[in-house]
Amino acid sequence: MKRTIFINHSTCKKCMLCVEVCPNKILTKNEVGEKAYRPERVETCFKCGQCMAVCDTKSVLIDGLSYETDFFELPHQYEQDAIKKSFYDLIITRRAIRNFKNKPVPRELLEKIVEAISFAPPSFPPLRTNIIVVQNTELIRQALPFMINFYERLLKMMKNVIIRFFIRKEVGNKKFKMMQYHLVPLLKSRIPALKEGTEDTLTRNAPAIILFLADKNGEDINQDISIAATYGVLSAHSLGLGGSIMDIIPPAINKDKVLKNMFGIPDEQEVITSMIVGYSKYKYQRGIKRNLKEIRWI
Repeated sequence: MKRTIFINHSTCKKCMLCVEVCPNKILTKNEVGEKAYRPERVETCFKCGQCMAVCDTKSVLIDGLSYETDFFELPHQYEQDAIKKSFYDLIITRRAIRNFKNKPVPRELLEKIVEAISFAPPSFPPLRTNIIVVQNTELIRQALPFMINFYERLLKMMKNVIIRFFIRKEVGNKKFKMMQYHLVPLLKSRIPALKEGTEDTLTRNAPAIILFLADKNGEDINQDISIAATYGVLSAHSLGLGGSIMDIIPPAINKDKVLKNMFGIPDEQEVITSMIVGYSKYKYQRGIKRNLKEIRWI
């Protein structure tokens, strides 16, 4: 078995922090009080980097990871009180933005959002989330009529009892209920204005879209993508932009070959969710209080 974990005992301070943070408890303390690894658990190392990130003296080495290229030093002002304040200021001032200025988003800001997305924690490393950043606004406008046609066809299919049966079988009961009681009523009200070109309630005239993809036959990473998309909208807000997660865009792309080709979606992949992003057209003066359906303390 190939050894993937190395300890530099000459620089190790024996603080044992790496032993504590290892999620699979691969590292341990041996009989002479030094750090060691459990040979039978080495195979469970998925190179999350926790042990290297916590080591003050850079004494833990994982094969395939480098302190120089795979890590960065955290800022000195890394203090809990400041983080708490800035985080709550961020989340209470964020709104889902669906009205944008006719202004392109600079490439460097989109790159910052992508970087933030890369920090989203995976349920199980390594990261399997794929994204496509669509900064070509004209391409988004060209795609809109195909999305409208897709949803117009879907609306007609949902009127047919037999076709509804097969749609329910394909998407499952929970998603079908969402389509029947939420999506269909929205489409009925939106399709006329969408076809007339007086409204865009699908892409929302956004100057940029980020598509989140996953392999069709791969592991279920939908939860990872949901977290990644949340990181995306929060980072957009922190950069002075607005964004919103749009689950209405992926089905149209996944089911329409023209749209898949337009956005360069490989056959083996599918779009799980999407995020529209741009400069907010309006400034909000206050937040809206939300109440959870139920809170139970045990």
